[in-house]
Amino acid sequence: MAFREDLQHLNPFAALASHGPWTASPRPGRLSYLAFRTVTREGAWTPRAVEGEIPREIRGTLYRNGPGQKEVFGVPLEHLFDGDAYLTAMRFADGRLSGLSRFLPTPERRHEQKYRQMRYHEFGTRCPDRPLGFKNPPSINVFVMADGHFALSEGAKPVRIDPDTLDCPATLDFAESWPARTTFTAHPKRDPVTGDVYAYGLTMALFPELVLARLPAGGTAFEPFARVRLGGFYPVHDFMLTQTYVVVALPPVRINMWGMLRGRSSVAENLVVEPEKPLRILVARKDGQGGAIMIESPGGMIFHHANAVESDDGRTIRLVSMETEAVAGFRLLEGWGGPAGLERPKSQMTEFVIDIVDKTVTRTALTDGAPIEFPAIDNRQLGQRMDTVYALRTFDAPDDPLAFDALTAWSGGRFRDVRAGRGRMFGEPVSLVDDAGRMWITHLGYDAHSDETFFDIREPEELRLVSRAWLGFRIPLGFHGHFVADAAAPTGR
Repeated sequence: MAFREDLQHLNPFAALASHGPWTASPRPGRLSYLAFRTVTREGAWTPRAVEGEIPREIRGTLYRNGPGQKEVFGVPLEHLFDGDAYLTAMRFADGRLSGLSRFLPTPERRHEQKYRQMRYHEFGTRCPDRPLGFKNPPSINVFVMADGHFALSEGAKPVRIDPDTLDCPATLDFAESWPARTTFTAHPKRDPVTGDVYAYGLTMALFPELVLARLPAGGTAFEPFARVRLGGFYPVHDFMLTQTYVVVALPPVRINMWGMLRGRSSVAENLVVEPEKPLRILVARKDGQGGAIMIESPGGMIFHHANAVESDDGRTIRLVSMETEAVAGFRLLEGWGGPAGLERPKSQMTEFVIDIVDKTVTRTALTDGAPIEFPAIDNRQLGQRMDTVYALRTFDAPDDPLAFDALTAWSGGRFRDVRAGRGRMFGEPVSLVDDAGRMWITHLGYDAHSDETFFDIREPEELRLVSRAWLGFRIPLGFHGHFVADAAAPTGR
């Protein structure tokens, strides 16, 4: 796939804000804020410099997604989740890297650009004057399914994108198979054995239900196989697959739907943390047989899971997740845009062992101290093997836990860490598989001295740096990504 550059409405490297491109002077300020603030450029690009060699066997496109702005026509956006979707497609061919970065032209973004004013509530920021509703920008992830590329949010349907231009040509309703007024997960999962895609959503109703559904490999229509009443609108960000089961962790956090219906406040203002309530773990068979079971366990907020593997006898499930103290975790996200230091919440990688027969859960903390998030694995091992888990940790920034300054690899108790270095931080690791079947770990990074984004390729065993590409400008480190190999079935989670 070659990126088309005949976009009349895009001026490559056009300035979008007051921040300039690559410079040699350091930038003061909190590192995580610098790395996620408003982008400066849109368009096609090539790196200004490449250290090492990009493996020639890597052929395909890595998509990275995240909020691309932290102000809307003079209104500052204070929450980490706020901002229109800014998508980057990084193309690998014959040992070379090229890219295309742009804001996704969703209807809400086009409307605000036309009238040059904020018209929608963001996730954590209110529209100051006559909002037209809530914005759900597809700024969290990218996934390939139903013969299409999709940018994903959590409160709206997937947005189909053109992989060549990153335009939004049309919506796709999956043959009208997705239930009406139902959210769609930002983390679909593809079974590495069958190729089936699994997803979930929450019904926007007085008595919300969690809907689990399967998209058969090569199909275009989802098949719901379980519906579970939750007793409230409990937002779930991620879930897991095993060979037999779907595993969903319901955190003790809900959205006040009455406040949302009034339309006078943001989503973040309607989040209600219930620390006295347990973490609920739901287990349902992937074939839809039998009823779902719900098991309670003490616990906090889980944004992301690493992997889940069932025992040989099918009785227990070993689930590894990133767990964060709920109250402090949400305060951290809400205070991200302010000038003060950020409180460090309790954060750990936790192993849950779920006994399906006795309906019990035991838990073990695998890490302590340094905040840990954004797990990644070899996607061919999803639900199959518990081998190595890669994640980001923060060691050297006590007042900025979002400044992830280390990439770690955990293999059954052994940790291997690489540090970003002073004035630098890393973005989410994303695994990819090359033409020879070898897996690589990739991630974006930010350098405050040059106010510039870089991109790393690392070998998976010792995290040795194989290649680093300096982009020559800054894009936000973003949230999640997905690699699509050339002329091959997609292998992302």
